[in-house]
Amino acid sequence: MSIQQMESDYTQIVEGCRRRDPRSQRALYDALAPMALGVCMRYSHDRHTAQDLMQDGFVKVFENIARLQQPERLGAWVYQIMVNRCLNHLKKRREELCPDGIPPSPIALPLDPFAMEEIVLALQQLSPQQRMVFNLVEVDDRPYDEVADILHCSESNVRALLCRAKSRLRDLLTSNK
Repeated sequence: MSIQQMESDYTQIVEGCRRRDPRSQRALYDALAPMALGVCMRYSHDRHTAQDLMQDGFVKVFENIARLQQPERLGAWVYQIMVNRCLNHLKKRREELCPDGIPPSPIALPLDPFAMEEIVLALQQLSPQQRMVFNLVEVDDRPYDEVADILHCSESNVRALLCRAKSRLRDLLTSNK
């Protein structure tokens, strides 16, 4: 399917969802649920939580579909809703997100030799804080200052959490080999 065809399909799906057509809602869900679940799995500690977050995210999607200005950007819009839903969930559950006084020391993490399933399982074993920072910086490519604003902490704390996350991931992934 070409990008133009996909954009046309998204436009039709969005219009149907705005009319609350169940077939259009199902088509939207079927088209984007795998991506949405993948996002939620990266941020959660288990599949059940990820599925709950995804369902909550789709409720937001259907409640706010009328606000979508560019139907051809449906996938990116849903992606951002899922990330925001996961972040809001993690913020509610955090006790102390960013510890103070930890010096940053970036460590490279070679992910190429590992299967995606192994990586997702390893991510789920990180603390919620480490998982959130890793996803925002490494996967969603957000700058440190933006992540610090999201988490209400300093950039040095973001760097420290990322360092810990990478170190823990390396340990988890290399201990299985």
